[in-house]
Amino acid sequence: MSNCFGREVEVTEKEQIQELQEKLKKLEELYQKEVVKQRDDHPYKKYTPEETEQSLKEAFREAVKQGVVSSVQKPKTLTDIVYRWWDDVFTSHSDWDMETSIEDLVDQIQLWLPKEHDTNSYKWNECIRMIKEKLR
Repeated sequence: MSNCFGREVEVTEKEQIQELQEKLKKLEELYQKEVVKQRDDHPYKKYTPEETEQSLKEAFREAVKQGVVSSVQKPKTLTDIVYRWWDDVFTSHSDWDMETSIEDLVDQIQLWLPKEHDTNSYKWNECIRMIKEKLR
């Protein structure tokens, strides 16, 4: 091996291994520092539950503003559905004929009805199916 003056210097195998180990250690330290830096700078960092909740609320508000989702909540009672339908028929959908208006009400009621479930009893599912069939 040559030194900085171009002279040959005898280096033992043990010294070469030690020198390589030191270089490897420095490389590993640099690598770890870079990994930590990238992790901290990464946009997918970990958030607290509060930060996650706030972020989701903001995303939902933005989606409502852009019309991606509706902020209107599902009616809780059948009466709520009928009142909302009645209001819509005489305001925003006043151009609908009677058949279209009634079809819309039936569709809204079907969406309001509970879903059939595999875990529920057969009689429950049969009852839900019968109500939906009787609406048409």
